[in-house]
Amino acid sequence: MTIIDIFKKINAVEPPKLEDFESIPKLIALTHSKNGNDRRLAASALGKLLKSIPDIFQAVPHLIRLLNDEKPQVRQYAAKALGEIGDVRASQHLEKLLTDEKDYVINAAKTALSKLEITKPEKEGQVGTLKPEIFTVGELTKYIKNLLESDRKLSNLWVRGELSNLRQHASGHIYFSLKDEKSQIKCVLFRRVGENLNFKLEHGLKIIVMGDIEVYEPYGEYSLIIEEVQPDGLGALNLAFIQLRNKLEKEGLFSSEHKKPLPKFPKVIGIITSPTGAAIQDILNIIKRRYPLVRILIVPTVVQGKEAASSIVESIKLVNELPFVDVIIVGRGGGSLEDLWCFNEEIVARAIFNSKIPIISAVGHETDFTIADFVADYRAPTPSAAAEKVVPDMQELYEVLHNFHVRSLQATQHIIELHKSYLKQIMNRPIFRRPFDRIHSYYRELDPITYKLQTALTKNMTSKRKELEIIESKIITLSPESVLKRGYSMIMKDNKIVRSISDVKIDDNINVTLHVGKLDAQVKKIWRR
Repeated sequence: MTIIDIFKKINAVEPPKLEDFESIPKLIALTHSKNGNDRRLAASALGKLLKSIPDIFQAVPHLIRLLNDEKPQVRQYAAKALGEIGDVRASQHLEKLLTDEKDYVINAAKTALSKLEITKPEKEGQVGTLKPEIFTVGELTKYIKNLLESDRKLSNLWVRGELSNLRQHASGHIYFSLKDEKSQIKCVLFRRVGENLNFKLEHGLKIIVMGDIEVYEPYGEYSLIIEEVQPDGLGALNLAFIQLRNKLEKEGLFSSEHKKPLPKFPKVIGIITSPTGAAIQDILNIIKRRYPLVRILIVPTVVQGKEAASSIVESIKLVNELPFVDVIIVGRGGGSLEDLWCFNEEIVARAIFNSKIPIISAVGHETDFTIADFVADYRAPTPSAAAEKVVPDMQELYEVLHNFHVRSLQATQHIIELHKSYLKQIMNRPIFRRPFDRIHSYYRELDPITYKLQTALTKNMTSKRKELEIIESKIITLSPESVLKRGYSMIMKDNKIVRSISDVKIDDNINVTLHVGKLDAQVKKIWRR
């Protein structure tokens, strides 16, 4: 509906209907139009319509503003409309029009002032006075509320500032202040909006918010009701990525000491991805070509959208309950940051970290990095690269085995040839060509040595025999028998040799050993020298 249609409908004979009131925001918006005729028609239409509406306050400030419009007809119709509304607060602004350059503007202002029941001046030139209007607190607050909330500039406005005084209510609503170096404003972020935030609100964060100014009547406070939040200078998803990456890195989830080694020859591979995507076909084709011996378990999983993160977590848990799976590939093909966002969710990162089975992250293209890449045991730049990493190449294994076989044969042949050469050298030595020559030479050397040995042995035997005869003579000469033979005797008492008179006493029995025979005797007398 155009402004002309609205104007015609309002100027019709029938009284305004409910649907006419729905045109009020459009009329108020037209008071800001650059077209002077639109502003004039809007002022005229508001004057005819708003007197039938109980809540007329929202249009008053816009009409007061039009009293200073550059177009005199706009000023004229704005004055008429204010007179029809009957708001005495417009009187001071109307009085300024009494000196307007256009007579029809002055007449419109006088008419409006008369309708506002302005008292006549007592003297010529004296400014009239208004009958005072007394507001209740609630009425004043409501007027301010309508004034602020009806202002177009204060609806869907964007504000930049620094976040402070952050607090989250048990209901899930978030309250904080947005400030700059000069001022601050209270903000409210209801749960329905906060639940859709991709990043975490933190004290000191620079943000840009969009919302509406709202007055909370019980306290007479105005706040900014936020409908959208963006980081200032950095995308929301990028900020959320950095926040989560820093958090998990501090917890040690990216540490190399937690990385599990990939099996060299897996028997069963679990693949967590969409069964209809191009990525699964690339993975299957490459694995089948490289290593057809392996078995593959495909776990159909949602990898895009709101349900993707929980779907990935459930799939990882499911595969971990299977004892025969050796390694897992988690991933999908390329896409935008939003498409790949499920792999940046904290629950997915922790599920990968807690997996007992090694996980290869294969998300997007080579330039795409996700939180899952940092947590996984191995990051593949693409799903195809993951397939090449997870299994060996059968053809390469055949070539390696063939090379080992050839090298083994070559090494064996080399060793045989080497030993043949050694054997030939040994066989060509003189000792093997005429072995008895060496024996005969040893015989010739052995004869004189034998003679010398026999001569030395005979000489040594003779010398030793003489020494033995001398020793034997000495032994015989010094033996007790030889001594007794020369007339000596040996006296013993109690089987002990008596060497001194101190060894016996008078009447002791003693034994006397002679050269021939023994005597038993008794000591009768002892002489001392």
